Amino acid sequence: MAPEEWPIAAPAADRAVEPARPAGRSRLDIVRSDFFLDPEKRLTEQERALMTALLDSLVAQLADDLRAELPLGLAAANDGDGSRLLGDLRSSGLLDLPQLVDLLLRRADEERIAVAVRAHGDVRPNRHLQSLVAGDSPDVSAAAMALILARGRRRDRLGQPLVELDDLATPTARSLAYAIAAGLSRGNPWSQAPLADAVEAVLARHDPRRSVATLIASLATAMEHSGMLDDIRLGAAAEAGDVGLLAEGLARRAAVPTADALDHLLVGGNGRLVLLLRMAAASRELAARILAALGELVGIGNPGREIATFESLSDDEVSAARQRFGHATEYRDALSALEAVNGKRGA
Repeated sequence: MAPEEWPIAAPAADRAVEPARPAGRSRLDIVRSDFFLDPEKRLTEQERALMTALLDSLVAQLADDLRAELPLGLAAANDGDGSRLLGDLRSSGLLDLPQLVDLLLRRADEERIAVAVRAHGDVRPNRHLQSLVAGDSPDVSAAAMALILARGRRRDRLGQPLVELDDLATPTARSLAYAIAAGLSRGNPWSQAPLADAVEAVLARHDPRRSVATLIASLATAMEHSGMLDDIRLGAAAEAGDVGLLAEGLARRAAVPTADALDHLLVGGNGRLVLLLRMAAASRELAARILAALGELVGIGNPGREIATFESLSDDEVSAARQRFGHATEYRDALSALEAVNGKRGA
């Protein structure tokens, strides 16, 4: 049976099918930007779907929280169409908050990797964390349990991932909350003052110390102080698909910023991941475990070649890379831009 094509247009009389989007000049700026995006850096359909679902659920939950703080009459008046609220916020650019988008992308990548790892073997979620809970260190046990509970709260009834307002830094949380309040007040000018009060009530409960990133950092600190940030436990995190804890642990052992460690882990090809592993003084056995568990998922098509790179890196090269990570981000970005230009001139 031949596959049925999606209709690119519909007869004027057929109102049950949406016509194709117009090819007018009103779309030209967006089309040009989209057409010339680097294919290697574009979102995959899976990333886009996960990020969209995370954002939609966050906005819906925050809108409900704001409505709950309103007087009864105003709450009913503002209980409008959620899709319209999202559409308004998207088209106005109010959701284009860098830290929010970064959080959505990180959460989507973590979920993609964790799901893929579990699909390829008998991997139970949180088994590596449960082993820490059952360990001898009370600080590690408490931190691991706090992380398990926080991650559990960030799942809906169907097991789909969520993000919470606590996962955002205070400035981003304020911007998002007031943007949603403004969207809820459209068409109801009398509710603007109560909505502003509702935002402050919701933000009074906002606590970044309860964010997943902070709880991961607290667990890594406890493990480090207890001498448990070792190859065995980092290998277990990798085999569980827990890239958040793995990146935090490697960052601490390598003495580099967590964001940089996560970048080198999630885009690990061309020697990036193995360089991080060398800076973290990982053994060859740990490198092999991580590459076997995550290599294909982080863009490594030839693990054998990456192991060869891992072994060929000199101590001076590793030391120079670590020193570079110690520079300010702006300085490193400038160096990278100049190196890219010089590379093109030499090509």
